[in-house]
Amino acid sequence: MEPFFVEFTPESAKTKKLSSHEGEEFIAVITGSIEVIYGKETHILNPGDSVYYNSVVPHYVSCAGSEKAEIHAVIYIPE
Repeated sequence: MEPFFVEFTPESAKTKKLSSHEGEEFIAVITGSIEVIYGKETHILNPGDSVYYNSVVPHYVSCAGSEKAEIHAVIYIPE
């Protein structure tokens, strides 16, 4: 597992290219709002919200709104 602190700027939402890979991801929103596209579903997460998903499904994470957003993410990729 790899833990990360990620800061998103509003510009991150301009290009939405979904990706997929082996593994799993957990995201917890600290500040701002995050858009999570998971397969054909789109969700907006706010501070205190979290999501856990299988990374094999095409997904995309970006800033939602005009303010920067910060998250803690943990990614597991099997070897």
